[in-house]
Amino acid sequence: MDKERFNNLLTNYTSLSEEEALQLSELSDQFPYSQVIHSLAARAAQDCNLPSKEKLLHVSAVYCTDRSAFKAMMTAPRRMRIESPSLATQIQVLETQTEIATAQLHEQVAYDIANLQESKRLYEMMIERLEKEKAFPLFNKTETPKPILKENETLIEEIKLTKKKIKPEGIKQKEQIEIIDQFIKTQPSIPRPKAITPVATDSDLAEPSAQFGENIVSETLVEILLKQGKKEKAIEALKKLIWKFPQKKAYFAAQIEELRK
Repeated sequence: MDKERFNNLLTNYTSLSEEEALQLSELSDQFPYSQVIHSLAARAAQDCNLPSKEKLLHVSAVYCTDRSAFKAMMTAPRRMRIESPSLATQIQVLETQTEIATAQLHEQVAYDIANLQESKRLYEMMIERLEKEKAFPLFNKTETPKPILKENETLIEEIKLTKKKIKPEGIKQKEQIEIIDQFIKTQPSIPRPKAITPVATDSDLAEPSAQFGENIVSETLVEILLKQGKKEKAIEALKKLIWKFPQKKAYFAAQIEELRK
């Protein structure tokens, strides 16, 4: 039994025939755990007065989960049968939908073809316009490319051009123009500034550190001075440590005595 057939039986459960009742009885044996099939089989057997109606009623009562719903189904009055739409009607609906979809597809294809034709026409017009236009050369064959000038030569060329534009309005301007002419004739070169190299010194960098005050005197400084062989300055630092740390006076005094030996 297909899905459409079963839905038709479910819709017309109050007007089932004896043949349909037998089919539902067989179906309940194939699907013994289906509550809906047992209920339909019991109602059909009851309406058709089959010998198995009592048995099917008891089996359906066992499998049902809602006794009130089962009772309402069994006691519902018989009604007119509702037939499902015929297969021809369904086929007609499908054919109508197919025709609509095909018409829409034809319209879309026609629209796309029109767009492509318009794009082709615009492209051909653009190509035709470009072929008519002549490409301008970068420079005439008779013209010679300007030589690349150095930095000082460029400056002199700028001075020449500026000189031609200036008209002397007095004696002072005339003298200035003469000075510029003389400058151009000599063609002076402007040397590049040389990089300044730092002067290396061999002075002892630790020497300024020897000039220390009381706030930087420490035992570490004394050790550094001793490693540099500067005993006198180490003794001077120890004397300052005696004033800075009087509680360690004996220790610093012993070091001073040891250095003086």
